[in-house]
Amino acid sequence: MSPNGSDFHLSKDAIERKLHEVIVSWGMSAFSSNIAYHWIRRAVNDGKGDSEWIHVRKWILLQLNGQRRSKHTSPWQLGCPEIIPLLQSRPIWKTSNLPWVESLESSFAVIKEELLGLQSKQGFQPYRAPSLDNDNQVSDKLGTAAHDRGEWNVFYLFLHNVDFSMNRSLCPQTVAIIESIESQYDHAFFSALAPHTHVKKHNGPTNKKLRCHLPLVVQKDQCRIRVGDELIKVEEGKCLVFDDSFEHEAWNDDPDHSRIVLIVDVWHPDLTREERRFFNFVRNAELRACKKYCKKDSSNFYSIIQAGKQSKKSSHDAIWK
Repeated sequence: MSPNGSDFHLSKDAIERKLHEVIVSWGMSAFSSNIAYHWIRRAVNDGKGDSEWIHVRKWILLQLNGQRRSKHTSPWQLGCPEIIPLLQSRPIWKTSNLPWVESLESSFAVIKEELLGLQSKQGFQPYRAPSLDNDNQVSDKLGTAAHDRGEWNVFYLFLHNVDFSMNRSLCPQTVAIIESIESQYDHAFFSALAPHTHVKKHNGPTNKKLRCHLPLVVQKDQCRIRVGDELIKVEEGKCLVFDDSFEHEAWNDDPDHSRIVLIVDVWHPDLTREERRFFNFVRNAELRACKKYCKKDSSNFYSIIQAGKQSKKSSHDAIWK
């Protein structure tokens, strides 16, 4: 492997050592680390690195240089822990350029009907994030609240390889629609903001995906979302696609009614099929490592999701009011 960059002046052996150090930092098992190493070697040496693997190659080079992001990263993305270089970067995306949006919007009535059918079912749980400090810690000790007013509850369909098959069985048509999206990221859920809820400004974990909101239950002119420096009014039945690596926050200003949207993540359209396969392999290997150690660390996201799944403490009125 010989990275090409005028700012990278190391011997071949030193580069190989640094590459192994980078892979080890991902927290993979020895078996997965070995696969990742050979995958990267093949990716950058097969003569296609400038086309099919350009984003993976640049991402690896950043890490070999001890950098988290390129100098061209938007100030609005500085809170995102993983920025893949050279991906088109904009807070809001035009849905006309994303053909899968039509399938979601045309299925609005079917999806909403299945959502409303959940009113007498279990499955919603409070949204929680890992506890990085003492701010907004909650009484149930399940991580940290991501909102500073109101309540935020979620009904997971796909998330981090956690078994939500029971939830999926309650809305099979919605699941089929999501699975029909070739670029779906295996991360989808219903998100309910109670009346007068504000989700604090935050950044998503990576720019290698886009986030789509399909608003299902929204009171007119009462719900907003800010992504970067753009403020958008949420409209029922109209998809909003944005890059959640940009700082964003959301409001349900209605005093009497909840706001519920279907959230579906998709791979960034600039990534090639091979790059998706690679990044998905890395993500799944990291998740397996996280699951392995979750019993030793109750503060990681996987442990919090599992604990929240078992708690079933979501308020019915906070979701369905």
